This record gives sequence, structure tokens and C-alpha cells, in this order.
Amino acid sequence: MIYVHIPFCDSKCYYCNFCSAKYSDDIKEKYFNKLFQEIKLNSNKNNIISSIYFGGGTPSSVDEKYIKNTLKKIKENFVVKKDAEITIEANPCSITQAKLLLYKDIGINRLSIGVQSLNNKSLKIIGRKHNKKQAINAIKLAKKCGFNNINCDILIGIPNQNYFSLFNSVKKLIKLNIQHISAYMLINEKGTKLTNLIEQGKVKVASEDKSVIYYNKLTSYLKSKGYCRYEISNFCKQGFECKHNLGYWNLTEYYGFGLSAHSYVLGSRYSNCVSMQEYLNFDFDYKKEKLSNAEQIEELIMLGLRTAKGVSVKDLNALGYDILNQKQDTIKMLLSNGFIQVTDDFICLTNNSFGVANQIILKLLP
Repeated sequence: MIYVHIPFCDSKCYYCNFCSAKYSDDIKEKYFNKLFQEIKLNSNKNNIISSIYFGGGTPSSVDEKYIKNTLKKIKENFVVKKDAEITIEANPCSITQAKLLLYKDIGINRLSIGVQSLNNKSLKIIGRKHNKKQAINAIKLAKKCGFNNINCDILIGIPNQNYFSLFNSVKKLIKLNIQHISAYMLINEKGTKLTNLIEQGKVKVASEDKSVIYYNKLTSYLKSKGYCRYEISNFCKQGFECKHNLGYWNLTEYYGFGLSAHSYVLGSRYSNCVSMQEYLNFDFDYKKEKLSNAEQIEELIMLGLRTAKGVSVKDLNALGYDILNQKQDTIKMLLSNGFIQVTDDFICLTNNSFGVANQIILKLLP
């Protein structure tokens, strides 16, 4: 797997704390030259790549030539499977027919569109530059250009959102025959403009309890419409699971290229710097950290319980953690309260406990 970080945006959304900003064309040119250098330095023809993900930032905001050349550089230095899933994130404001046709032509076969809401007032309050009409038109244009594997992101708990506005947004996406929906609960990140507005009392957002209620109702509704939940925030029609994200949750090795990108290769994790100037001067002398046995156990539980399948008891036993015996009382309590299920070799969350997954995960850690 390969992740490519494109840190460029036309503007910063009020809730965003990702490593992204608006930069000059000169910086963009220098960044991609450095990115190509990083890809070449990590060349490995023995590593078969099954998925590539262009994230950001807003990958669709840059000239499409950069995406084309990045994918070309990856294929020169790695063996990419013919049926590899190749995803690019896009915003409604920066999607054009020319870009979509080029994406399709170079082999990108999955599109992830940052819709967030189809309520114009909510979109304005959270600093999104598109409106409902632009989002719908972007989806229709993508379908017209031949994309039949489209994800749309939706935020739960944003300002001016109630049960009806949330469901109206989702119903419209279903009507547009979207194959995949990612529904994320709003996180009020320190230092973002939205958090500052909330702290100043200028904006109100849903409480965590209310957001969980919305989430649970949304889960039931999506299930009734044929969208299975295969991970806490991800719902899809049968066969449209995001292979790339499944790789993360299954602890598959991956390369991360670009500013702030993380990698997990040969049992070690390492990451790039978060300063643009540092990255442009970076000599790619990565500080690699081998995961300890305890860290591997923690990651298996944290990542596995995010998925509908759950965490493998057998895999935990192989690492020396006999969870069924060492957490016997905790497991009995969680079972009796309907928070988890133990089936065959897996421990998984029940349908109504995904909203409190973090608390359950903490209880099951060694």
C-alpha cells in the first residue's frame, strides 16, 4: 500500500487540523520534485502494491499534471497490481471534467468527495467553500466521467445540524447511488477556528451524547438501505469496501510519502516532518521505531475493534496476550451488557456500541 500526502488547499476549513495550507505555485513545484525524490529513494520492486491513496489537503486542488506524474513515478519504482485500488480525495469546488477524465485515464478508479453536509448554512459555518448544488453537480459529473466507485464524507455533530438535516443529506446521497459513505463525528480540535468560535460562545455544536444518538440512528437507516458498516465510520454497498483503509485496520505494511506522512514497513513505524520548509530540505534519514510486543497488541485491539469483523483472539494469543483468560471478568461484563460479541476466533463490538468504542478498547487493553 502507498499513501501520498498532498498538503495543498485553496482555503482552510474551520474544523481542520490536518497538515495542509494554501501555498504558492513555486512551493508546489518544489514540493512535488521532493516527493518524486522520496518515492525513488524508497524504490522496491519486490513490494507488490495493491492500493494507492492520494490524500490531503485537497489533491484535486492541484494541477492534474502533478497527480499524473506522481502516479507515473510510483509505477516506475514499485510493482503496482493491475487491479490495484487507486483513490483520490476531491472537493466539489475543485473537481472539473478535465481533471476527472485525466484521473480516469491514468488509472484512478475510486473517488472520495468531501461533501460533509448538504445543508448550505452548516457548510458556511464550518468554512466549506462549496454549497449543496455544487456538491451534487460534482457527484453527477464524476458519474458521467465513468466513476462507479465513489465515497462521500459526511460530518456528524456540526453547527446547525439536527436529525432531519443530517438524514436529508444522507438520503440525497443514497438517491444519487453513491457506493460508499464515510460518516465521521466532528472532533473539536484545539487551535482550529471552529473550536475558537465554540469557546467564544459564537457557535453551538451537538453534544457528544447527541452525536452518538445521531450516529446510531444513521447506522440503522443505512443498513436498511443496503449499506453495511464494515468499520466504525465506513458504510458501503456490498463489494465496495475501501481496500486501502482495510489494509490499515489489518496492520498491512504501507509506505507514506510526502509532508507529515507515516509509514509502517518491516514492523517499524516512521514519519515525515510536518513543516513544509523542513520537508523541502529533508534528507530522508528516517528515524524508525520497531513496534514492541506490547505496542503490537495495543494496535491489534485498537484497529481490530474498529471493524465489524473485530479483533482476532488467535492473533493476540500469538503475541502472548490470552485475552479471554486475562480479561475474563471484563469480557463477562461487556458481554452481559451487550457491548461485545465473541464469535469463533473474534471479539467484535455490537451494533449499538460503536459510538463508545474507545471506552471499550481501553477496558480490553492489557
